[in-house]
Amino acid sequence: MNDEVTLGKRIHMQGFALRGQRREWDWRAFLMDLTFALGMTPAGDATVWRYPTEDGKGGQGTTIIQPISESFLALDTWDLHTGAYLLIASCRHFSADQIAPIVEGYGLEFIDRSDFSMLRLA
Repeated sequence: MNDEVTLGKRIHMQGFALRGQRREWDWRAFLMDLTFALGMTPAGDATVWRYPTEDGKGGQGTTIIQPISESFLALDTWDLHTGAYLLIASCRHFSADQIAPIVEGYGLEFIDRSDFSMLRLA
């Protein structure tokens, strides 16, 4: 079965809590570096939401979504807590070992990680 037929039939997901603080530009570069470390392909520029919102809602930080042709990487930063949550969702299998050098290279550390999950459409 070719890749085009199998893409989208299942999604692999894993979440990570990271300790460390970066500027928005660095977080965007971090997500792009993670994309390449996973052997994935960017599908456009990252989208950023900043908090608090104009009406004062939300905490203090940013949410950044990096679309990839295999699905997405999402990062939710919390400046007050000096950390971020990273969620990787991809229709291709990946390993946390693939991203460890990037996490460490940005001066971040893993402080928690979710169990690996997979959902299927068919």
